[in-house]
Amino acid sequence: MNVWQRILAGLTLLLAAVVLLLFLAGAIGVWIVREPLTTKATGVFKRIDAALDVADQGLGQVKTSLARAAQRLGETREEQRKLAAEPVKQTALTRLLARTVQQKIMPDVGAAQDKLHTVAEAAVVVNTVLEDIGDFGFLSAAGLDLDRLNDMNSRLTDVGPAAWELSRLLGDPEPDADAGAQLSRVEKALQSIQGSVADYERQVKQARERTDALKSAALPWITPAAILISLVCCWVALSQVIVIAAACSWWKQAGLPSPHV
Repeated sequence: MNVWQRILAGLTLLLAAVVLLLFLAGAIGVWIVREPLTTKATGVFKRIDAALDVADQGLGQVKTSLARAAQRLGETREEQRKLAAEPVKQTALTRLLARTVQQKIMPDVGAAQDKLHTVAEAAVVVNTVLEDIGDFGFLSAAGLDLDRLNDMNSRLTDVGPAAWELSRLLGDPEPDADAGAQLSRVEKALQSIQGSVADYERQVKQARERTDALKSAALPWITPAAILISLVCCWVALSQVIVIAAACSWWKQAGLPSPHV
């Protein structure tokens, strides 16, 4: 009986010692991991913030370019209306209007399209990082709509040929109603894209708000979580000390000779 008691005490002692060492390592390790984890989490959120800043700035520049194009298009419409009312055709003025479209309006449209590409690249970064964070369910957050950006970019791509056709019609020495109709089509396309850009600005703002909420939910809890984990590890380690003391007591008792009756 003493042999089996010693074996049981020895196994208990060994198991308790292993558990003690594991949880002591956990109590210490959680503080070793805390700082690099905080640094990494902070870097992740800085990366998202930087990408959202790029998206904000890009959308602002898109708005500026589109507004400038719309303004110049309005001025072109006014000049074209005055020209249509003239009894004598002014070929030089029609060519000037055509050059205005080619040299001012089309470059603004092209600049807006380039900036939309920049916004799309920033959106990809935001979505990629948020998807990685989303692997932890409680840290998930919605990203940016890339399909909407692609749609705006596609419509801007269509505006280029439309503006070129407008410049051709305006430069015709015998302009007709087609120039006015084409000008209206370009204006409506620009107005539609401007509305989409404004909507997307709101989406970027919402993404920033969700990211800020996510940051507030994650970063402040790293240190309290480390404290809690270390306390639990210490408590379990302390319990193993008690088990080890009991196992040593069983071992000693098992070594005593059995009393004679």
